[in-house]
Amino acid sequence: MFIANSEYFPLQNKILSLKELLNYPILMLDRKSTTSEFLHNLFQKHQLDLVPEIELSSNDLLIDLAKIGLGIAFVPDFCMPAGEKNLFILHLEEKLPARQMVVVYNENIPISQAAKQFMDIL
Repeated sequence: MFIANSEYFPLQNKILSLKELLNYPILMLDRKSTTSEFLHNLFQKHQLDLVPEIELSSNDLLIDLAKIGLGIAFVPDFCMPAGEKNLFILHLEEKLPARQMVVVYNENIPISQAAKQFMDIL
């Protein structure tokens, strides 16, 4: 999802297209991440060239930069801090495709109890 600070980007009541979103500074994960690849592919499907303002390796840093108004950050929904006053989720014309989280492991190698519990949660 795209998030922004309402003080710097008063867009809460607007529905933006991906093309309109390109008029704002985009903050996202670095090009090596699957999230970045996902987002670049999404924009390319709409014949748009995504050029982020800032690329980082941490969702927490992206949220912090969005909080201080440096741009509109793209982060997974589970990263959005609960009860955040100034940050809001942007509404888009285009529906973002759903993504899945998967775990891959080797059945021939024992996994720790912590890893087992983590996979049970998923």
